[in-house]
Amino acid sequence: MKRRERQAWFTGFCLLSLWAPAGAEEIGPVRAPAHPAVVAQAESTRDTGAPSQPPVASPPGGTSLEDLLLQKGSITMDEWIQVRAEQEYSGAESARRIDAIEDWKTRTELFPILRDKVNFGLNALQFLYSHQDAHVPEGKSQDNFSIRRSEILFWGRISDTLPRWHALMEFQSINFGRETPTGGSGAATGQPIAATFFRESYIDFRPFQSWAPYMNFIRMGIFRMPFGIFTETSGGLRDIISSPYLTSVGSGNGNRTGSAGTIDFLQERDFFVDVRGKLFNRLEYVAGIMNNNNFHANATGANAPKSFYTRVRLFGTDVSWISFTTIQGESNNANTNINGRGKGAFDRYGLDFRYTSKIIPGFMIQGEWWQGHDGANQTTVGRPANGACLDQTICGGSGAPGAMRRTWYVLAKYLISDGPFQNWEPTVMYEQFDPSTSMSNDLYTRTILGLTYYFENFPPKVQSKIQFNYEFRHHQGNGPGVAYDTTFDAFAQNAFLVQFQIRFM
Repeated sequence: MKRRERQAWFTGFCLLSLWAPAGAEEIGPVRAPAHPAVVAQAESTRDTGAPSQPPVASPPGGTSLEDLLLQKGSITMDEWIQVRAEQEYSGAESARRIDAIEDWKTRTELFPILRDKVNFGLNALQFLYSHQDAHVPEGKSQDNFSIRRSEILFWGRISDTLPRWHALMEFQSINFGRETPTGGSGAATGQPIAATFFRESYIDFRPFQSWAPYMNFIRMGIFRMPFGIFTETSGGLRDIISSPYLTSVGSGNGNRTGSAGTIDFLQERDFFVDVRGKLFNRLEYVAGIMNNNNFHANATGANAPKSFYTRVRLFGTDVSWISFTTIQGESNNANTNINGRGKGAFDRYGLDFRYTSKIIPGFMIQGEWWQGHDGANQTTVGRPANGACLDQTICGGSGAPGAMRRTWYVLAKYLISDGPFQNWEPTVMYEQFDPSTSMSNDLYTRTILGLTYYFENFPPKVQSKIQFNYEFRHHQGNGPGVAYDTTFDAFAQNAFLVQFQIRFM
């Protein structure tokens, strides 16, 4: 405080000293002292007649204000030395701060997180409130709070040959699951299986640098489906709260027509080995094989069914595209975690598109269409599979020749970027799922009206938002001539959901 008072006093004094009253002697051209020692000795001899203290050298760049005042005799040598001492102290303090910052930068640049070898982030932390109009069993509630996702992500880059390693841990849904047992009509439930923290874990390998991007890298491990839009998109970046029907729909036991029970049409994750690249800067491709038993295979181990898949995506612009996908292989319900697949030939054909407008910034529309065949004896996880179904109330039906299923949706949204509704994003989506194209009275439909507000929106790095969704749901039934009660069917009753999310990468 005293130092500041002295500096303020000195500044004021300097200004007053430089003002020359009327009749005062004009000041000639300002010249720097030939040497600070000469000036110091002259002034000290005049004032005190005694030798002065060793002089303080003036800073480079010309005569300073305190030097000028010393020449005029407005300040003494002691005052001049005091001012210079305070200036040197301030300069030393600034130098120490700069040295400290440089030292901090040098140390932090050595941290792995800043050298891309090890990074971590919060992929999605979601708090969900949901209200379901459907009736619930005694002791349950139509209003629920839950942590929808709690995902911690780790990733990094080792070298040009290993451009990425990736591991996603899910702390919310760590529990025991069940698999589908064998037998015609044996036990009605499968055995509990081990759970896993790892939802995703993979390595990218680039064997030939010169081949990139035509053959960019090989990816091996457990990760999201490399086809479709929703299955490939992280839950933290989706535009609606609920998962679409193309991943999973239905509940209860299966039946012999394949139109009832839970149906997992496209699992979100699996074991994969594939190759990826880009041609002509417009055409992306992915081709590989997958285990075809969902990501739970990480806990239960490898299994027999395998499928080949390929996708080609043609870009109209850097943010708009159209894709074609096919999956071909075998499916087998027994000892798997897939609902409604059945035993036998398995295929999927998909078409997806996204248009992100550059004419109307903030507007985006996308859609997907999928069709595929599931083998005979489609049944639900926990119910017996393989062979003839001796008791349809337990395991559904043998169901030859299987079922052809079809699903599609269209989604549109518009992010308002200015005005009183800035950062609000209205969304609308309509979808259908037909469990069996050869059967009637089994169609699922849903219309979702959504509204999202972004507190922060720098995807994919940082995103904080709150979402409001109201879903108009309808379910015709479980096939022709099948008794059906919509009272407890969640897919036949409307729902309201509110979700708050934080994402930081």
